[in-house]
Formats: sequence, structure tokens, C-alpha cells
Amino acid sequence: MAINWRTDYAIRLMCEVASLGEGARDTVRRTAESTLVPYDYARTIARDLVSAGLLASRRGVGGGIELARPAAEITILDIFNAMGEPATISLCTVDPTVCSRSASCSIHHDVWQDLDGMIRDYLASKTLAATVRAGGSFEVPTLV
Repeated sequence: MAINWRTDYAIRLMCEVASLGEGARDTVRRTAESTLVPYDYARTIARDLVSAGLLASRRGVGGGIELARPAAEITILDIFNAMGEPATISLCTVDPTVCSRSASCSIHHDVWQDLDGMIRDYLASKTLAATVRAGGSFEVPTLV
């Protein structure tokens, strides 16, 4: 399973906003700069996160982005869903029409679907609060 850049950027942005503390807000520009997310991507991703109810946005002086609900109530799976990225190991579990054998394939039914469930359960168990707490201060990972 490879996580796409949009989801990676969204997780970075959400962790950074969560690390500011409950009720704190910052601009998209500063959040993008501190997480090394290109500003144009950050603006688009922030809009998607607002639409999904994960971020709240305020305009004007003192405006910016903040968590729409407590970090302990937001999971990494929520961020995947907001970005429209399925948490899956195989395309056939998302779209069975990708493979003509999906209906009768034992790997599809006995392995991939079970593994997808485990991935979703794992991501749903990781809250934004716990993720930020575990990492201390947010650090941008080095991607190859």
C-alpha cells in the first residue's frame, strides 16, 4: 500500500494544526511552510479538510485554520477518507470490476478483504491526538 502525496500532505497539515493545541489556529501559509507542503497544495487540501469537517476556516484578521473537533476524535482513517483515498492493499477490493476473477478469487475474499479490514481498523485506532503526542513535536519525514 502506497500513500499518495495528497494524503501524506493532509496528515502533515492535520498533525501540525493539532500540535498547536485545542482552539489554536494558524494560517494555511505558515502551516504549509512548517510542514514543507507546497502552499498551493496546502490551500486545496485545507479546503477538502474543511469540507470533510476536519478543519474549520476563518477569514480576516486573526483568521486561519483550526481543528473542527478535538484531536482525540479525529483518526488517521478520517484523513484518508477526506482525501478520497481508500485504505486498501488491492484495487480489486475497492472496485471488483478491475479483475474479472474477483467474484471467485480466494485471494480476494480470504486475504485482501481481511487485510483491508485490518488496515482500516488500525488507521481508525490512531487518533490525531495520540499521533502528535507520540511524536512530540511534529517533524517532517524524509520521503524518498
